[in-house]
Amino acid sequence: MQASVRKLVFNDKKCCILILKNLTSVFRLKKASKMKQNMHMLTTTVSHELRMPLELVISIYRIMLSHTTDPHFIELIKVVQSSNQILLFRVNDLLDSSTMEKGAFTKNLKVFDLVKSVEEVVQINSQQALFREVSLKVRKINMVPKYMFTDNTRFQQVLMNYLGNGIKFSQGGEIEITVEVDKR
Repeated sequence: MQASVRKLVFNDKKCCILILKNLTSVFRLKKASKMKQNMHMLTTTVSHELRMPLELVISIYRIMLSHTTDPHFIELIKVVQSSNQILLFRVNDLLDSSTMEKGAFTKNLKVFDLVKSVEEVVQINSQQALFREVSLKVRKINMVPKYMFTDNTRFQQVLMNYLGNGIKFSQGGEIEITVEVDKR
């Protein structure tokens, strides 16, 4: 509550007016704005701080894969690779949501190999699917074009979310991703 006194003259008489204002909504708005700003800073900082070690792990397992022939060791490296890729996708999601809130989000439009992009997402999730005893299958129908022009990162993020949820909520069985051209 804020109070102020105003002096004025009315019909040649001096008067005082007491003005009371309820500032609760103003304080709430300022507090919410500050909390949103702090959350944005935290999100941006955390995602940037996580991305660097994840990128380092990617470099290390690539080196490890090029220096080993042991099938068991290669399989373990692939598990680490898959888990790391999933984490990196999640960190990028976090950073993207923070960027969208600021209104600074931009699309990265480019030509990419559609089927290869889908297969990359399947490969990243293959270890998680194996653990849940779910087989993953990619099926192409209706003369799918080799190349697409769109934001491949966003495309893969959406597909990662769908596939990740499909695996998470399945106990055994099969998940089939069908890539087809809509003839409409």
